[in-house]
Amino acid sequence: MRMQMIAGIVSGVTFLWMSATLQAVDGTPNWVFSSVTAAPASDFYVSSPSLAFDHYGTPAVSWSLVSQSSGVNTVNFAQLLGLGLWSTHQLAPATADSGLLTSLAFDRSERPVVAWVNANGTVQASFNLSVAQSVGSSAATARPIIDISYDLAGTLRGMFARTSTGNFFDIRHSGSSFSSVDMATISGFSSLHDAALVTDGRGLRHMALRGALSGGGQGVIIASEPSTAAPWPSAVLVSASNIYGVDIAMDPGDGRVALAYTTFDSGSNTSKLFYSKFTGSFLQTTEVFSSTLHRFEDVSLAFDPVDGRPAIAYERKVHSSSAEELHFAWQTSSSSWQSTLVDGTIRLDAPANRPRRPSLAFDDYGTSWPAIAYVDFNGSLAVAFDPPVPEPTTLALFSVIPLLRRRCRMGR
Repeated sequence: MRMQMIAGIVSGVTFLWMSATLQAVDGTPNWVFSSVTAAPASDFYVSSPSLAFDHYGTPAVSWSLVSQSSGVNTVNFAQLLGLGLWSTHQLAPATADSGLLTSLAFDRSERPVVAWVNANGTVQASFNLSVAQSVGSSAATARPIIDISYDLAGTLRGMFARTSTGNFFDIRHSGSSFSSVDMATISGFSSLHDAALVTDGRGLRHMALRGALSGGGQGVIIASEPSTAAPWPSAVLVSASNIYGVDIAMDPGDGRVALAYTTFDSGSNTSKLFYSKFTGSFLQTTEVFSSTLHRFEDVSLAFDPVDGRPAIAYERKVHSSSAEELHFAWQTSSSSWQSTLVDGTIRLDAPANRPRRPSLAFDDYGTSWPAIAYVDFNGSLAVAFDPPVPEPTTLALFSVIPLLRRRCRMGR
């Protein structure tokens, strides 16, 4: 396998890109951190980031910079260049009613697509950093939801939540223009906090949602697209006092879907992180972690394309100190789970208690190392890379980079 070593010049930090032959996630690699943005002004905050790699192994991230008072927001896209600099493009100008939340994907020609929900309820998208086009309208804005990706056939598949709770419209791209039609209505929620969409190996879409249940408490609801034109069936997968995070992803090895989610029981003060995978006939669920000392919150699920094993980026709040942390969990070859601290000082929710989750993605260009986009303690947008273990001669180069922030994690 090819091995790369991240490098960039961001906020006085220097990174170097090197090549060798070493599997990316073996040994004890270090987390390397890169700041995409500076800390925003006190009136602004960074929305949930969306991270993706193109098929050459180049990471990119999209986000909105949201004003808490003026409503003058921006939609942004940044891609890491060959010498480690972030090249940033503003896709929506600083105007009233601009973007609240974004989602990013790359097509097979390495062209980025960014879609976003505006504060006035319209949905727009940009193909290959071109002028924004209209996608749809009547999107939910109090807790906006949007998610796009490409299926195995190279077709853009996406969705956004409408103002009617549980109603979703799809997002399509013809190659020249975007469009949207009614996709599914999922019942059982009195309010919706989050949702994610994925397309399986057969080309059928599936959703995982979280929010307040109509009968009380909070729950994770799953919904699947039938193979014929019919309403999407749905079910409550799990309910609890609180559901803080949910995500869904496709296993590239078998084309089946999997979920990660967290629960919190207020009676026992117990928080749990779960992983659930469809076996072909049922969902097989594993309790990854359980704690009364910490609260597991938002999650992001992805699969390592080399070994096919799942990994989860998750937020954790420490009860005793109120510390807000970013962690990374991965499934080992023996199907057990290990975890490591990525960053012990992050910022969880956005203002007004809006959920803000990290975004995990794997480089699929032979090296298969993970990266996580998240909001750091000062509100800035950061990306943590877990690059391959360098050879000794390459490792020596780090001795001249005193400002490089690095943390170790256990090897897989």
